[in-house]
Amino acid sequence: FLDAYDSIRRDSYPDVVRSLALAARSLPEPRPRELLQQLCAQVQGGARPQLAQLLAVRSSFSGSLLALNRLQVDHVRSLSQVLFLTPHLPAFFLRHRLRSHVLEIRHLDRALLHLGLGQLSEEELRAACYLRGLNSTHLGRAECRAWLEQWLGLSCELQASEASLLAHSMVLLSLNYRR
Repeated sequence: FLDAYDSIRRDSYPDVVRSLALAARSLPEPRPRELLQQLCAQVQGGARPQLAQLLAVRSSFSGSLLALNRLQVDHVRSLSQVLFLTPHLPAFFLRHRLRSHVLEIRHLDRALLHLGLGQLSEEELRAACYLRGLNSTHLGRAECRAWLEQWLGLSCELQASEASLLAHSMVLLSLNYRR
């Protein structure tokens, strides 16, 4: 069932990246616009972004056109499907639920970092990855741990106002990860 649900979730990944690339064109500052467009092109080309690349564009996701409350409705619907949230709600509710779920994951990430990944069983490690967008059913423990360490490095660095970047990172970090 996890593979079937992940397949449904993955169907929305290209839409999220496409919407992000389109929204990036509207950013007023040239440097963040270029960095984000390069990041989207890299992911669309099959590469995985590095943590430093995601952190380099973080300012574009708080208070700008890329904040969750400013994204186009279709973009928010695609992001909602990544989190298995129903996309069939009015825009206000979609944005509110998406932000709430992303901030809950961020809160869990801080607790997980405090606990330490070494305390997780293999099943818990896989479940943690799956919750954050990565289908871990065909990955080894070391791969799950490495991916989750990268995720925590990003999540625990971001502020609540950068929830949009965290939501997008569920796609950006998972889309081209080895299956």
